[in-house]
Amino acid sequence: MKRFNLLSLFMALVLVLFISGCGNKAPNGQPEAPPAGYEVQDSTGAVVKLSGQPRRIVSLTLGTDEILLGLVPVDRIAALTYLSDDPGICSAAEQANQVPVKIRDSAESVISLQPDLVIIADWMNPALAKSVRDAGIPVYVYKTPNTVAEVKQSVLEISRLVGEEAKGRQIVAGMEEELERVDAVVKTIPSDQRQTLVALSFMGAFGSKDSLFDDMCRYAGVVNGAAAVGLTKENTLSKEQIVGINPDVLLLPDWDYDGKRNIEQYRLQVQNDPALQTVKAIRHQRLVQVPDRYLYSVSQSIVYGVRDIAKAAYPQYFGGEM
Repeated sequence: MKRFNLLSLFMALVLVLFISGCGNKAPNGQPEAPPAGYEVQDSTGAVVKLSGQPRRIVSLTLGTDEILLGLVPVDRIAALTYLSDDPGICSAAEQANQVPVKIRDSAESVISLQPDLVIIADWMNPALAKSVRDAGIPVYVYKTPNTVAEVKQSVLEISRLVGEEAKGRQIVAGMEEELERVDAVVKTIPSDQRQTLVALSFMGAFGSKDSLFDDMCRYAGVVNGAAAVGLTKENTLSKEQIVGINPDVLLLPDWDYDGKRNIEQYRLQVQNDPALQTVKAIRHQRLVQVPDRYLYSVSQSIVYGVRDIAKAAYPQYFGGEM
C-alpha cells in the first residue's frame, strides 16, 4: 500500500509539472518566447520564416518604427528610419534616440547591418525586398493601413512577427480604451453642434474620401469637409471649394519636412487670404494645430490624433485642453 501511495504521489507530481508547463509561462510568470522556428505570412502572401524571436530588426517605415518601439526593447532593434528621432513627426522619438542607427531604404545599407528581420511597406519598390531576401535575410512586407481598425490589426500582426503577441494585445486594448473615452464625450454632443473641418498641409488640403484621416474624423465625431465634397487622392481642394465647404475649423501643420517653411508665416497667410475671409474658421479664428506626429500616425499613437481632432472641434466638451 505504501509503494502504491508513493507511486500515486509521483504520478500526481508529474501531472502537475506537465500542466504547469503547458501554461506557456516562464519561471518569472511572463509569457514565454515563441518556439524556435515559426512562420508568419506578410501582406503579399509571402511566408516569412524565422528561426526564433528576431534580435536584429530593421524597420524601414515610420509606422513600424513606432509599433516596434512599443513592442520590443531597443536592444532588439538594429536600425530605424531616418525620421524616427524627429519629435515633430515621430511619437516615439525619445525611445528612437536610443537606437543608434538610422537608415533609408537602401538594400546595401540594410544588408550591411546583418539583420535577422527587415520590415518594409507595401508601397516601397519590390526590388528592395527581393535584394534583401536574395541575401538570405527574412523580409516582411507590411500593409499600409487605411482605417483605424487596420492600424490595430497591424499592431497585432507585427506583434506576432516579433514574438510579442501578449504585448500587442495589451497595446490594442490601450488604443480601444482611448477611443472609448473620446466616444463617450462625442456621444453627448448634439447633432446640430457637429463641426466640419478641413485639414491643410503645406501642399494643400488632405483627407480624401475613405482615407485614414477620414476614418479618424468619424471616430472624432466631426465632418471631414474634403471628403464631403468628394476629394480623391488624385485631386486637390481649391480655395473656392473650401469657401463652399465653409468649415468651422481649419487644421494647420505644426511640422515641416525639410525645415524650409515658416509655420507661423503659413498661419498668417491662411488667416489673411482674401479669398477665405467668408469662411467661418477664418472669421472666428479657429485655426488649430494638431500635432502632426499624431495626425499622420499609422501606429498605436493614431488614437491621440483622434482625440486631438475631437478636442480641436469641441474644446468646450473636452475642457479646452489640447
